[in-house]
Amino acid sequence: MFVRYVSVKALKEGMILAQSVHGSNGDLLVRNGVAMSPFLIKKLQNMGYSGLYIQDEFSDGIQITDVISDEIRNSSMKAARSIMLNAVSGEKGLIRNDLKELMNQLKKIIDSVLSSEQSVMNVMNIKSFDLYTYQHSVNVCVLSTIIGISYGLSYEQLQNLAITSILHDMGKSFIDKNILNKVEPLTEDESNTIKKHSTLGYIFIRDKCTFTSSVCIGTLMHHERYDGSGYPYGRKGNDIPLFAQIIAVADVYDAMISERPYRPPISPHEAYEYVIGNSGKHFNPKIVEIFSKRITPFPEGFNVLLSNGVEGIVYKNHEDLLTRPIIKIDAAQDKEAYFIDLKNDPRALEITIKKIIV
Repeated sequence: MFVRYVSVKALKEGMILAQSVHGSNGDLLVRNGVAMSPFLIKKLQNMGYSGLYIQDEFSDGIQITDVISDEIRNSSMKAARSIMLNAVSGEKGLIRNDLKELMNQLKKIIDSVLSSEQSVMNVMNIKSFDLYTYQHSVNVCVLSTIIGISYGLSYEQLQNLAITSILHDMGKSFIDKNILNKVEPLTEDESNTIKKHSTLGYIFIRDKCTFTSSVCIGTLMHHERYDGSGYPYGRKGNDIPLFAQIIAVADVYDAMISERPYRPPISPHEAYEYVIGNSGKHFNPKIVEIFSKRITPFPEGFNVLLSNGVEGIVYKNHEDLLTRPIIKIDAAQDKEAYFIDLKNDPRALEITIKKIIV
């Protein structure tokens, strides 16, 4: 599928949707291939989507393949949503069924990532404000699995990492949604309340589930930081469990590129730079190194502004140098589009990507 990413603010009537949109129950809301209408554009904006993938002539040749299928992504999101909602009721029968279904979906995620021929991942899938918690949980799971595979974890360890990462924010089910979704700056008491979610999630998993201690502790400590600046205990370095260290990177990155009630999404390359810049500070250097080689700062299909003032679209990434992709430039109407290879073209050595345009 030839696609590019467009901000919902830039959607125009007649644009063709390139990725299906699903609701909270995993039900199909808008199928890919549908042409944008004013009504549909307004509906998607009201649902809180920050951007979507579309098909057009300019994106010809740009193929975006998700590391997991839409079916697995939406089934996993549905399973995560179900267990988070049923956690509050405490009904053991429902929770047991939810966990069984969730484990089935996590196996599919792991198998999909293991079988993927992609060595570099474009992880900027579409998100809506209303479904953020569940979409974020699945994204963190996928990112953590990608990192875990490159780290050399066994299949059993990957299963435990996957369940830890998809349930890392389980404790937010027990936090007042008015605080979680507050637009204004949090008070000190509200901030402290939100920080309790890691402990609340740990208690739920410990008491209601039958997972190993590594899952429970990983959930508890995913906000610990490598330099000891995190919570709840201020652990440092390798005193922080490996699962928590992996999830910390995946969680921060995906949260940064997502729209939140109190701020717009941050560009993937800025979030990428933040993670790399905090290597040895907030994050384990080995995990950051893996992240930097597996996750692209400039996802294919994204519009960018170059330092020479020219706008283009990321056409293809170089696996050995992710900061210097091939850019497709949409020339004037009387000329054909052309390409700038930031890695290999000697005429482009001084050209850099200034920013992603959304």
